[in-house]
Amino acid sequence: MTRNKLLMTCSVAVVTAALAIVARAQTDNMKDRFTFAAANGSKAGPRGEGRLELVVTRWSSDAERDRVLSAVTEGGPDKLRDALGDSYVAGWIHWPGNLDYTVRYARRMPRPEGGEDVVLVTDSRTWIGWNSPDFTGWTDSPFTVIHLRLNRDGAGEGKLSLGNKIRGDKEAGVVLENYATEPTFLTEVRREKNAA
Repeated sequence: MTRNKLLMTCSVAVVTAALAIVARAQTDNMKDRFTFAAANGSKAGPRGEGRLELVVTRWSSDAERDRVLSAVTEGGPDKLRDALGDSYVAGWIHWPGNLDYTVRYARRMPRPEGGEDVVLVTDSRTWIGWNSPDFTGWTDSPFTVIHLRLNRDGAGEGKLSLGNKIRGDKEAGVVLENYATEPTFLTEVRREKNAA
């Protein structure tokens, strides 16, 4: 084997090992993993199978919740992005068109009937790239609030903030202004069993 081939083989081995370590670290840090279908998005997802992924690597602290709640109730929805600031990454979303979004805030609250609500905030506008009769395009804000409502089996639906339709909440920090009337964009949401 020539010296160049040997160097290339070694380089490939080092890169492969490094990627395996990163993938393992991401899996080890995973707190919860959800998959979902995008409304009217049968060709969405990395392989066009219609399933997308949302991963929570850490749940936001009570102090972060208080900061978000204070920003939204005292300064209004436009101050939410400021409250996120340089928060640690709380997860990511794999979205239609192979777009990835960083989650900066993630909270979960138990529901009286045994399920839970999960509220996530991305630090950028989330592009909705599939056809929807309710909404397509960009939100009006430099963030997106995602609200999942799950039953006791970890299955449910998800809705997104469209523009600034959010309000402060003592448990979640922030929620959609009127969950019941917002269109459902994330369907067949389910918590995957292999989540840590």
